[in-house]
Amino acid sequence: MLSFLARVILFAIAISVVRSVVAMVQRAFKNGGGTQPPVRSPKAGQQPGNTQQAATMLQQDPVCGTYVAVDTSLKRVVNGRVVHFCSPQCRDKYAA
Repeated sequence: MLSFLARVILFAIAISVVRSVVAMVQRAFKNGGGTQPPVRSPKAGQQPGNTQQAATMLQQDPVCGTYVAVDTSLKRVVNGRVVHFCSPQCRDKYAA
């Protein structure tokens, strides 16, 4: 009877360990490997909020609807307004 109880307890512990490992692996894949970019302090003369906002500003491509980062997008001034594009193909389609 005692050996049966010991086996049941070991089985429960093994199941618990396996569930914990599976949950850890799922979290790692959900968070992109668990790596986060380092947080940088603002340079002298900069306000902390401005660097964060500029890094995450997105604009929608008027041709395909893709959201692109302002700092990496292809830009064209149309009627005094800056229009952001995700690719040269979308930029050329918009001009046509």
